Amino acid sequence: MRSNAQAAFENIALWHERDISHSSVERLILPDSAILVDYLLAKSTWLVEKMPVYTERMRRNANLTRGLIFSGSSCWI
Repeated sequence: MRSNAQAAFENIALWHERDISHSSVERLILPDSAILVDYLLAKSTWLVEKMPVYTERMRRNANLTRGLIFSGSSCWI
């Protein structure tokens, strides 16, 4: 997706010079991006649905910091 977005951004500056070389970028990246986004969404959905969640372990890990979840190690002073 990132490389397709870069190709699209580079193509924007050339819209006033339309020819076959510019539209070829669009013909390639639009269907490719649609298929890739569909795959990424399906894979992410599968991952989240199948991911095991161990709530007790999460609670123990959160309690290890004594409430300082987003603090660095210097806060233990």
